[in-house]
Amino acid sequence: MTCMQVARVLQACLDGEADEVTARRVASHVEDCRRCGLETAVYREIKDSLARQEVPDEIVLVRLRDFGSALLMSSGPPEACDEAAGLGGGK
Repeated sequence: MTCMQVARVLQACLDGEADEVTARRVASHVEDCRRCGLETAVYREIKDSLARQEVPDEIVLVRLRDFGSALLMSSGPPEACDEAAGLGGGK
């Protein structure tokens, strides 16, 4: 496999979504290619880091939803959205 071919399927392989033949070919390439090996290590670290994340507080989720709603409904300046999300920003 080439680096470009690996790049196209690397995420699927790391997520266990690639077929067995593809996964073996990617693993072989990653073992021999320093660049792809480093990229694989970074993706694994990101995936592991995301898996360790705690669930955000409910108030944070509510504020994010309110902010998103304000963005969708707002035709005014961004400061109006900041105020709706409880971020201040108004003058």
